[in-house]
Amino acid sequence: MDKIVFFHMNQLGDLLFSLPTLKAAKEQWKGEITCIVKSSLAPLLTSAGLAGKIIPKEMNFIELVKTLHAEKFDKAVLFSESPSSVLAAYFSNIKERTGFETASLSFFLTNKAKREGVPSLFNDAELAKTADLANVSTDYTGILNIPEESMRNVQNWFKENNINSSKVIAVSTGASKKRQDKRLEDSKWIEVIDTLSEKGFSCVLSGAKWEKEDLTALSEKCRTKPKVFSADNGILESAAFLKSASLFIGTDSGAMHLAAALGTKCIGIFGNTDPLQIGPMPLEKHIIIKKDTLSRLSASDIINKVL
Repeated sequence: MDKIVFFHMNQLGDLLFSLPTLKAAKEQWKGEITCIVKSSLAPLLTSAGLAGKIIPKEMNFIELVKTLHAEKFDKAVLFSESPSSVLAAYFSNIKERTGFETASLSFFLTNKAKREGVPSLFNDAELAKTADLANVSTDYTGILNIPEESMRNVQNWFKENNINSSKVIAVSTGASKKRQDKRLEDSKWIEVIDTLSEKGFSCVLSGAKWEKEDLTALSEKCRTKPKVFSADNGILESAAFLKSASLFIGTDSGAMHLAAALGTKCIGIFGNTDPLQIGPMPLEKHIIIKKDTLSRLSASDIINKVL
């Protein structure tokens, strides 16, 4: 039975793009699967039963190579294109190393997949094909499994805050720390939130723990003072909240992809990124608002898609 290790990227959206490949690997290879992934994101893989073992990506390079060498892996599949990932796979004596041809130091790979544009479900499906996995979907829904305890905690939060969960709209105003250019102006979010709240929807500002202060400040600027849900207890709590919402509204982000992967309908807001490549999937189940730049998007563009 083969031992396989997957090298993941750092961002939430990129991890979600890898889900169909992991699912196919578990079903087709019948081997032992290990994932090198950020500790904060690892619970998504373990709760879904996709990884038998987790190696924290925060591990330093020398310790990582020692760990991988001791495990004696037969195959490595690299979603990550970083030099450290490629070198770790090489120096660990993993004989079969599959990654993208665009990776740094790709000459250390034994199998190279084509990649077009930015990381996406479609590129990961090409990587899976190169690794000899068949029938890999470009739909990441129905793969994650959120623990009942996390779902109960969110439902209790709704009750404590007197919120009708069937009318909850998760409003995600943020973006990753490296992509603040994807943010929409606060004034537009305020108009969206106040208008929808006054129409009977329960708008809840949602984000990661590090976004809580900014979300609270935005809530205070709104007439309707929406509640703020920050995932203080980790990614599974955030997932449970997004799964419980009736609708997600937000810019191109990991949170948008997490909501879509959990089956929640999304209104995805796109500026200079391409929703055909990295929109919420499957694209036909969601609503896309696309502008050349987000400065051209008005609050009415969003409100009219809801009402």
